[in-house]
Amino acid sequence: MMDAEGTKEKQFEELLNRFANFIRIHVQKYNLYKYGLDPDDVTQVIRIKIWKLLHSEKTIANYPSYIKKIVNSSVIDQLRKIRREEGIFSHEKQVAENELAYSMEMARFRSLEETVGRAVESLIESRRQVVKLYLLNLSIPEIAGYLNWSIDKTRNLLYRGLSDLKKTLKDMDIHCESKR
Repeated sequence: MMDAEGTKEKQFEELLNRFANFIRIHVQKYNLYKYGLDPDDVTQVIRIKIWKLLHSEKTIANYPSYIKKIVNSSVIDQLRKIRREEGIFSHEKQVAENELAYSMEMARFRSLEETVGRAVESLIESRRQVVKLYLLNLSIPEIAGYLNWSIDKTRNLLYRGLSDLKKTLKDMDIHCESKR
């Protein structure tokens, strides 16, 4: 006497033998190679779905129609999976390209920052103090208050310091453009 599992296995083998050509023909009509899919892989997915169907105790009245539905849904699932993976790959590639561009831009920025820092350090002490504070976004009145200088003295030293800084950067072949 055959147990329930043996019966399911025998039924499974009979279905696969009975519908093997049917499945093969319906899988081939999609020309899966052009999408990078192996028809054998899709056929394996179909077999798994048929196996699960038999173990679900669901009663099927029309096997050819149901198997055709399984074939179609399996192919569609595999095509969607490829599109999803391509989308993920495309997104990952774009992120990597953006990270590379960002790191290159940051490297250029750091290099420029170091160059400007060296140029600022070459200024005479009083001008260097004012320019450093100005580059930290302090206003002339704030700088004057911080250094206990008059606004006129602070403005004069700042303008002379910025002029010297522009000349030094120009000598280093870095061209400054005014935003004014």
